Formats: sequence, structure tokens, C-alpha cells
Amino acid sequence: MSSKHGWSSGCSLFALAMAGAMIAQGASAQTVEDNAVEEVVVTGFRASLQSALSVKRQSSGVVDAIKAEDIADFPDANLAESIQRVPGVSITRVAGEGRTITVRGLPPAFTRVRINGMEAQSTSGATTSDRGANLGRGFDFNTFASELFSGITVRKTAQAEVIEGSLGATVDLETARPLDQKGRTFVIGASAGYNDLSKNSDPKFTAVLGDRWDTAWGQFGAQASLAWSKRKFLEDQWGSGGWNPATVDGGFCTPVGRTPQNPATNAANGTDAANCATGVARPAANETVFDQANRSTVFFPRLPRYGRFHHDQERTGATLALQWKPTSRTSLSFDALYSNYDVKREENWLEGFSFARAISQNGKPQTAVRELVLRNAGTSRTAGVNFGQTVYDVDFARFDGVDVRSDTQHDEFQNVFQQYTLAGTHELTDRITVKGLIGYSKSDYDQPMTTTIMFQRPNTSMTIDFRKNRDQPIITHGFDVTDASLYSFAAPNAEVRLAQTFTTNIYRTVDLNLAWAVDDALTIKVGGHYDEFSFDTSTFQRPNNFLVPSFTSAELKNLTKVVTGFGGHGLDAGVFPSSWATIDYDKFVANQNLYSKTGLYNLAPNYGGIRRVDEKVTSAYLQADLRTDIGGVPVRGDVGFRFARTELESRGYQIGLTPQQVTAEHAYDDVLPSLNVSVDVTPDLVLRFSGAKTVSRPDLGFLTPGGSLNLTGTPSISSGNPTLDPIRAWTADVGAEWYFAPGAILGVGLFYKDIETYVQNQSQQLTFRQTGLPMALLGSSGVDPDNTPITVTRPLNTPGGPLKGFEINYQQAFTFLPGLLRHTGALVNYTYVDSQIEYFLAAGGVTTNDLIGLSKNAYNATLYYDDSKFSARISASYRDKSIVALPANNPLQDLEGYSPNLTFDMAASYQINDHFKLTLEGLNIFDRFNRQFIDSDRDSTFVYTHTGRQFNLGLQYKF
Repeated sequence: MSSKHGWSSGCSLFALAMAGAMIAQGASAQTVEDNAVEEVVVTGFRASLQSALSVKRQSSGVVDAIKAEDIADFPDANLAESIQRVPGVSITRVAGEGRTITVRGLPPAFTRVRINGMEAQSTSGATTSDRGANLGRGFDFNTFASELFSGITVRKTAQAEVIEGSLGATVDLETARPLDQKGRTFVIGASAGYNDLSKNSDPKFTAVLGDRWDTAWGQFGAQASLAWSKRKFLEDQWGSGGWNPATVDGGFCTPVGRTPQNPATNAANGTDAANCATGVARPAANETVFDQANRSTVFFPRLPRYGRFHHDQERTGATLALQWKPTSRTSLSFDALYSNYDVKREENWLEGFSFARAISQNGKPQTAVRELVLRNAGTSRTAGVNFGQTVYDVDFARFDGVDVRSDTQHDEFQNVFQQYTLAGTHELTDRITVKGLIGYSKSDYDQPMTTTIMFQRPNTSMTIDFRKNRDQPIITHGFDVTDASLYSFAAPNAEVRLAQTFTTNIYRTVDLNLAWAVDDALTIKVGGHYDEFSFDTSTFQRPNNFLVPSFTSAELKNLTKVVTGFGGHGLDAGVFPSSWATIDYDKFVANQNLYSKTGLYNLAPNYGGIRRVDEKVTSAYLQADLRTDIGGVPVRGDVGFRFARTELESRGYQIGLTPQQVTAEHAYDDVLPSLNVSVDVTPDLVLRFSGAKTVSRPDLGFLTPGGSLNLTGTPSISSGNPTLDPIRAWTADVGAEWYFAPGAILGVGLFYKDIETYVQNQSQQLTFRQTGLPMALLGSSGVDPDNTPITVTRPLNTPGGPLKGFEINYQQAFTFLPGLLRHTGALVNYTYVDSQIEYFLAAGGVTTNDLIGLSKNAYNATLYYDDSKFSARISASYRDKSIVALPANNPLQDLEGYSPNLTFDMAASYQINDHFKLTLEGLNIFDRFNRQFIDSDRDSTFVYTHTGRQFNLGLQYKF
């Protein structure tokens, strides 16, 4: 969607909402008359919308909320998918469900998440194409069952009393409390899921038990909940592994008689004047295909491959809430939350990998291009030799001498999250209230098994054809890919990679607040907050992946299986192999005693992946809440400032001749003013203004002092930077909200953020002393610490830029319509964001582009029907393309990103009687694919994947 289209969509939405509001206003008199005769009790989805809207209306800042429809009945099966209904919020889906959120164009690391008032961190893993494990500050929402929570609040403007650390939003997740219920609570539910790609049935179970008691010692309440689910599903994917110019890695095999000859004669490989390699004849001297193909402006997939993924997920969650209210002035609560997210995933790939290897690995120079059709991909804007030239992507090609690889990756990881909070409130007097909280949370991410086993068929023919579908080529091979006896498992044609990762995030929190209601117009709030946060990660890996056993054809066949049924459901079945031979993981592990950690499969520390960050934040605030009338117009709001001191200690390893641990310290202070004003111009019209200075701390991956150290030849250092300053911004919001009918809103909000700094990798010429690294690292290198120039590449604070945009939010229950239509309603919101900054390129110079993670246009729309018995809704969520890496991981392309995505979900329920309810949920009901691209001009497909449609049918009993 273009920016012009985005603005017009926003205007169209505004016009549509205005029309609905006018109709509702015209029918208001009749509605009042009808209500005098019949009182309508609102329940279910509509009730949750009204409750959320009440939170928004009463707040002084820009706040949105989502409320559970009932106990253990959140609107969506996934927390991220619920939050995306909020204006300005977009999500990234991984393996078919929401993982992370982006708020007003700012990526996950810019948003803080609190659970029951305490900041928390949750980590999960993902495939390589989905950016792998999250080892930063971003929060992974897919580790939790939504049934454990009763509400979500998204605060998009700052308040002095709310913790700092967010440029995007502060998201509050709340679990249910027993004293919020009317009496005894007992809910039990079960459901079965079905995925139309995997054809599996997935069980899910939830239970809630709670009660409250009035005693001589006050009110007591206790409530516990449990949620368990197991899901097995498939994911089918085409991937390119990136795109490279033909000339990279030595270029293709030259025709007969061409000088210089490529590759050079090598008897061991069968390379001579007539042959590229054993059994691969060179192109004839008069062939022109080589000249057409072997140019720096012609791009080929680096690793063209199909993948079948088997996902096996088990999610267990539990909560416990204890409350005691000894008097009307005092309350105490204890909350515990536990979550265990256990995942096993096997990826089976069939790939042509000669295009990703040089002659030293028997790669591209031994491959001959026989036929070629090119597609004009535009004019390159990537810095380098291709700048300003017309570039081409391969549209069809036939090759000889391709090494085809069967690649199996098996991952097992577990995230165990636990949090405990003790909170209390006491009214010292009628006007003075104190609140306190002590909390502890821990997130353990363990990935004890990351195993990759690869074997290959060398020097075969292969065709790749994009002419019918540029996102999914037709690939054919010159041998039976299902016959394991035709492959080779021996060095150098096989690899076994083993790795482990262990990551722990711990928060310890103390929070104390006092509120003094001076009078009805003024409340003074003061408070202090102390956080200790630690991030500790370590990795281990096999030192040499190419030390492998050798198997005969018969032995290999006994250690393999055949992938079957690949394709269909959008990947065109029948035009490429639906089956291929792959390692039988369980048999191979047993045969090789793969996890013995000894001998051939010994694991050693990967020092570059061993690092720790300890962060202590001490903060205090002063805030005044105001409520008054100006000229007869009610005005409310808050003004204040927050002071925060951040003290950081970071550890990592500098890897030179020997790894040496390095420790660094850093500290900085921030004074953060904030102002929020809401003016009730009429009983139905609210105007809002907010302004603040905000701060977001650097992502954890930037803060290690570790890296690689080269003090020979031309000295160079590549490392993190623990002395980074935070990303700071001045923000402003202006909005208008018209509550034109019960449960209805038409709102428009403008926002602006002046982001002062950003963090990017840059290279500098420094002396060793200027790096701040310990002098002991120099050893006997002979490097002069004060005069020898060293090329240092590390993250630095760079100039930021403005971020600006607007939101339109429309919500209405169509109670003015006749008959059954009066039970319908709609929620629609649209967000436009624009922010461009200068990115520093590895080759030098800068380029200007969108902020990483930003989608210029995003919208969400929900149509629903809800009466006392039956409820149904369908939702659409769209986000524009976004950048995920700039510069791209491949320096020959300018960037990598996600393509635009539109996803549809649905939900329905039927209340059988007072106790039983039938539910149906559908995710991605039109089976939309996720696409990633590489290079802004060529827009070449990087990943094209889907997981199918998911449906869940359930039954709930409530006492």
C-alpha cells in the first residue's frame, strides 16, 4: 500500500465512521424511549469492549485496553493477536501465531511489558528465517496462554508514575483476582484444534477455581488457574537463502577455451580444459549463456530450497492469586505466575548449495549454466559497483554440476517463566494512600539441542523456474531425490553441527508510592522504584562441523527416512518434489551417541556468545493529578517528572589468540518530564494533549564488551559497546475522541516523536587506549597503545530523526438497526507512521530509509454479532512492508524486510445454558502466506512460508 493510498484509506475510514455516528445520533431519541421499556444487559464480547472503552475514556493520557469477555475467556487465543486490535499496534507472527508487537512503528525492544505491575522479560526461539531466539529486550507474547489473563492496558503516552524505558508503549498484563469476582468461581474448558495443512488434532485444557470469604479478620480471596495445550503442525516453505550476483564466490564455470580458465585445472576434482568437474563438461566455446549469466548485475538464489518443518509445542501456564482485605482501608495481594513453553522442531530441507560456495568448497566455479532467462529487476540503489545500473534476477535457469544437499535441523528449547509479587495498599487517612510492591521474576530459556545433519549428492543437474510464480519456483533435479543410496555421507560432503544456548533474565523489583489528595482538584503523588535486572547467556558448539563418520550407501539408507506430502495448500503440488530423503534424527542420534559431549561430538564454549549484563535502575517521581473546570469546561490531567539513574556492568570475551573476559561499567541519569491533559469539551467529546521526554535503553546485544581482536597485520577490533547512551526522544500527542453513543467512539490522534539518537554499527580509526579495553589484551603484540591506528567496528550512538503519524479509531454497536442487526457492531482502526533516519553503510557513506520495524500503513477491522446466546466475529489485520535489517546481512543488497501482510481470524460462541458454552476459533482462515524480501529495488523473495488454517472447537463449563 502506498503512502497516498494510506492517507486516502484513513480519510475513507473517517467518512465511514462519521456516517455511522450520524445515524446513531439520529436514532438516539428512539433508543432512549426503547430503553425505558426494555433494559438490555450487555455481556460477552460487547461487554468487554464497553469495559475497555471505559478505561480509555477515564484515562488522562492515550491509553487503550482489552478486557476478557469472562473468566478464562480472552478475546483471542494469543495475547499478541489481541493487542494488535489496538490502534497503532502491529504484530509479527512466527509459526502461525503472534510473537512480538510493534507500536507506532517502533520495534519490540522499544516497548516495556509489565505483569501485575512488575516489569518482565520473556524469551522464545524461532527458525533462522524468523530471526532465531530473542536475546534482546523485546517481549515474546507467544510463551503465555491468553486464558491466564483478565486484561491488557497499552499506555502510549508517558506518565511520571509509570516506569521509564519505553519509546513505543508500556503494556500492562493483568491476571484475575478473587475479590474482583462476586463469589465462588469454577470454570473448566477443553477444546480440540485442527490444522488443515498438518491434519492433526490438538488438545487444549483450562480450569479456574476461586472463592472469597467474609470473616472476622476481613475479606479473603484465593483463585488458581491452569492452562495447558499441545499443538503439532507443519510449515511448508520456499527459501532463497539470500541472492548473490553471479560473480560472487568465483563465478560460474567458463566455456571451453576461455581465458582465464575457471576453475583452474585440478586433477583431484576432475577439472581440466574440457571439464568443470568430474562428469560436468564445460560449456561449448560458442555458447553465449555464460556471458549472459556471469555478470555482477545478474542475481541468483544463494541457497534455493524447499523446507518442511514439523513443529511440536506444549504450553503450560498457571496462576495463583491470594488477597486479604482486613479493613476497608487496607488490602494485600500475592500473585504468582508460571509458564512453561516447550518446543521441538525439525526442519527438513532440500537445497542446491553450490551457489553459496567458492572453489575451495567445490562450489559455484564447478557449476555450468546451460540455459538462462532473466527478469529485469530495476535499477540498483545499493552502494557499490552496481549503483545506478540495471539489475536482473534469474527467471529460469538450467545447471549442471550442482551439489544438492539434504539438510535436517532439529531444535529443542524450553522457556520457563516464573513471577511472584506481593503488593499492598493502605489508606493512612481519608486523603493519604500508600502503595507498595515487591517482586521477583525469572525467565529461563534453554536450548540444549540445536542439531544440523547434512549430506549431499554432488555434481547433478538442476533447473529453477520462477516464470509462473516469482515467490515459489519450480525446481527439478537430475536424480531420484528420495533414494538415499544416491547421496554421499562422508567428508567433505557432509556436516554435523551441534550447539547449545542457555539464557536467563531475572528482575528484582521494589516499588513504593504515596498519593495525597490535597482536595478534590489536586492529588500529589510521589514514589520510588528500584530494579535489578540481569541477563546472562552462554553458548556451546562443536569445534569442527566437518569431522564426520563415513557411511556406505546401505548404511546411509538405514539412517534416513523420506519426507512426504510436501506442497499443496498454496505451494503448487506436483511441479516439484513432494518427497525427498532426509536423516532420521532419532536413528542417527542413537547410532552416533550424538549428545555424549565427548570424542567426535565434544562441545566447546563459543566465547562470542557468552556475555552478561547487570543493570540497576533507581528512580523517583513527583506527579500532580489535576481535576478542575476552566470556564465551565471540565479539565483533568497530570504533570510531573521522573528521575532515573541507570548503572550498568557488562561482561564478555575478547577473542584474539586466546579468549579473555572483559568487564565494563557505565552509568547515566535521565530527568523525564511529562504532561497529560484531557478536556471534556462536552459530555461526549474529549480533547487530549500529551508531551513528555522518554528514554529507551540500548538492546542487550549491543552492550557486551566482548568481540574479536586482531592485532597482527592491519589491527582491527569488532565488539559491542557497553558505554552506549540510551535512545532519548521528546514526544507529543494531540487527539480528539467523540463518544457519540453508548459503547461507541470516533477518535483521531496525531503523534510526534523527536528521536534524538539511534544505535548503529560504525567503523572508526582509534588507538587501543581510546577503545577503553584493558591494556593486558595487547600482550606482546607490539601494538603501540597511543599511536597505532586500529579499525574498530562497534555500535555507536548516531543521529536519530522525527517519527510522526496519526491514528483513526472507530468503534460502535449498531443498536439503532432493526431486528437481529441491532446485535451487530464494528471496530475499525487505521494508523499511518512515517520516520526516516540516516543509516551508516559498511562500505562508507549513508542512506536514508524507514526506521527498522516500521510499517507506514496498518489497519485492523472487526465485524461482530453478539446477543445473550450467540456471538460471532471476523477480524482482518493488515500491516505494510517493513524493514528488518539495514544494511542487509548480505552487503550486496541494501536491506531485508517483510512484505505487506493481511490476515483474517474469526471466533464464535454459543451459550447453551447458564453453565455450558460452545466455542469456535479460526486463525489465518484464508491461509495467507508470510513473505520476506531482500533488496528494495529487486524485491527478491527471501522466504515464502505458511502454516495452514487453524481451528479450535471447545466446550466450557462454568459454575
